[in-house]
Amino acid sequence: MNPVLIVTHLEDRDTGLVRDGLEGEGCAVLECDALDALPPRLPDQVSGIVSLGGRMSATDVDRHPFLAAEVEMMRRALDQEVPILGLCLGAQLLAVAAGGHVSAMDEMYLGWPELSPLATAREDPVFGGLPPGLPVLKWHEDAIELPTGAIELATTASPGTALFRVGPVAWGSQMHLEVTPPMLLDGWLAQPRGVSEMQSAGYEVDAFRAESRRRLEIQMAATRPVFSRYAKLVLTGERAALAGG
Repeated sequence: MNPVLIVTHLEDRDTGLVRDGLEGEGCAVLECDALDALPPRLPDQVSGIVSLGGRMSATDVDRHPFLAAEVEMMRRALDQEVPILGLCLGAQLLAVAAGGHVSAMDEMYLGWPELSPLATAREDPVFGGLPPGLPVLKWHEDAIELPTGAIELATTASPGTALFRVGPVAWGSQMHLEVTPPMLLDGWLAQPRGVSEMQSAGYEVDAFRAESRRRLEIQMAATRPVFSRYAKLVLTGERAALAGG
């Protein structure tokens, strides 16, 4: 079976819960970062695409060759019904690939708002199990305007789209559902830029780290199944394709 491609956009190349979730269900994994070039002939040789967050902006697609190539890859994947899961920047790129729009907000948002699933999420095969009131990490400065035909699945009290679905097999989350303690607490929130952004958002740094440690444990328990469900969906599609071939 073809591997699932995980695209990262940060120098740490950390995939958080994603790789473990995919491999735990039996998916092979291929990783690529914005510092690399996308492998040739994509998405033809992958069974799924998971695109993670980054410091780049989806508003820069026309000026950033890697992002332009990633959006084109997603367009082809949408046409071929290759399953896509986009998180934060990845969700914004998915929206652009599907004909939506991303715009810069007046200021960056960083926080743990509660998730409010909509009725449309009830039977969703990937995000349907997320509970109402779940604290979710949002850390972004761009907002998504959904493409025509996309289905909004959940909202938060904070700015921008939270969860959505495009077509039969593509999903986007503005939240960082993939983060783990090493990725967030020992990484992003320990870096000078993260400290500066916590302070700019009005947080006392140690207090926000402590809050994040508590809330992250709750988020991880709820989101691990998201990646397992996505992996099962990918494998089901691969097996159907092999049977049809």
